[in-house]
Amino acid sequence: MKRRVNSTKSEIQPLRLHSGLSKITDDMNRPHILILTSDRLSQKSLFELLSRSGYRVDIADSIKQSVAYLNEFSYNAVLADIDASSGIELLKVIKDGAYPAQVVVLSSYGNVENALSSLKLGAFDYLIKPVEDEKIISTIEKALANRPQGASKPVLMKNLTARDDSYYGLIGKSNPIAAVYLLIERVASSRATILLKGESGTGKRVIARAIHNADTARRSKPFIEISCGALPSEIIESELFGHTKGAFTGAINDRKGRFELAHGGTILLDDIDTFSLDLQVKLLRVLQEKEFERVGDHKTIRVDVRVIVATNQNLEKAILEGKFREDLYYRLNVIPVDIPPLRDRKDDLPPLVRHFVKVYSNENHKRIVTVSDETIRIMTNYNWPGNVRELENIIERAVILDVDGVIGTDDLPEMIIDRCRQALEPVRSERPENELLKDALKEPEKVYILKVLDEVGWNKKKAATRLGVNRTTLYNKLRKHNLISVKEL
Repeated sequence: MKRRVNSTKSEIQPLRLHSGLSKITDDMNRPHILILTSDRLSQKSLFELLSRSGYRVDIADSIKQSVAYLNEFSYNAVLADIDASSGIELLKVIKDGAYPAQVVVLSSYGNVENALSSLKLGAFDYLIKPVEDEKIISTIEKALANRPQGASKPVLMKNLTARDDSYYGLIGKSNPIAAVYLLIERVASSRATILLKGESGTGKRVIARAIHNADTARRSKPFIEISCGALPSEIIESELFGHTKGAFTGAINDRKGRFELAHGGTILLDDIDTFSLDLQVKLLRVLQEKEFERVGDHKTIRVDVRVIVATNQNLEKAILEGKFREDLYYRLNVIPVDIPPLRDRKDDLPPLVRHFVKVYSNENHKRIVTVSDETIRIMTNYNWPGNVRELENIIERAVILDVDGVIGTDDLPEMIIDRCRQALEPVRSERPENELLKDALKEPEKVYILKVLDEVGWNKKKAATRLGVNRTTLYNKLRKHNLISVKEL
């Protein structure tokens, strides 16, 4: 541990905003929180919020003052606003000095890159402003619960900003999906049950597998998934726990269930809301005791399984309606993960499109050169009620139907074109009428250029020679046909 600099008492008197709270701040048994922000309104509101919640609170408006406080007092947590202070610098100080405080970062949407970088430096979590009071308090509570004992250094988080488009099979880097990545990083090595909540088609199965693959202890073990809603209720128990020969009509042999097959690894129970109340009781026992019996047998089997459950339904509502057990819900909801719908992460459309084009081009032995800007614009204006699954199906269809190596608007279903027509109308109305015919006449030239480029592997010099033009002319034509700026897939 580095030697801490001695400071005089006069240099480090903590900022107290309300003398009436002296009794609370003098209670040394209460967790001690340091707030770093130079914004006066934030200082006041955060001080009052945390004080009302029973914490001792000090406020610093500079790195120098923060370091002085850290050297004098033992803080349980630090809440740092990186928009209104040098919060990143403070994280480096805490990491290098091995201070035992957990750090929670506050950041605006425009500063999300810095927020992600703060996790690499050891921050426990970051919150995007504006943030509700309840979220701040719950995050502080989690930080305190996970506070390292003694003066051990914070755990070094992976730098997600350096990743490419793919993260354990997940595609995209938008703020909403980046938040999911960060949560996966934090919980992957735990044994806690995870509840994936999201609309149909948002990728709950892919996220469950990403959690499994991010867990270094379990990734080499089985990942077993079962779609509970797709199975008749009378056979789900057998599928989950197995059965013995003769346990019921058709049980001609002993059979292991999914839990037994997943031993040492992970099991995903999709559509958990379809479980009957009787089956919910048995699942609760497995979660609590890590044991069960096969159908028709009395022998107890113990398993070590990471359980992930998924639903697109409101389980709290199901509890009120008597369809879901409250005790099971709390056991499942240890770590809830809210998966964003595609309409809330439109920035991820281009990489998702590239990914699916590549997948289905290979599957169908086709070469797709690019996706037109107009097509991307139409897809961005579409609301995607079926989420990523719908996008995948649309791209598969477009790849199969394409004839010129370019996914264009004519490769999209009419339904999508019709729903986005109103958004496209202003752009079309600005075009002169004779330009539409001119563009139509250009199309054969564009198709022929693409054909030649494909034949020569997009070597511009060879393509220009084959076309009988110089390279400058070829580049001008590529610009005219809106191909020069498009990244090849």
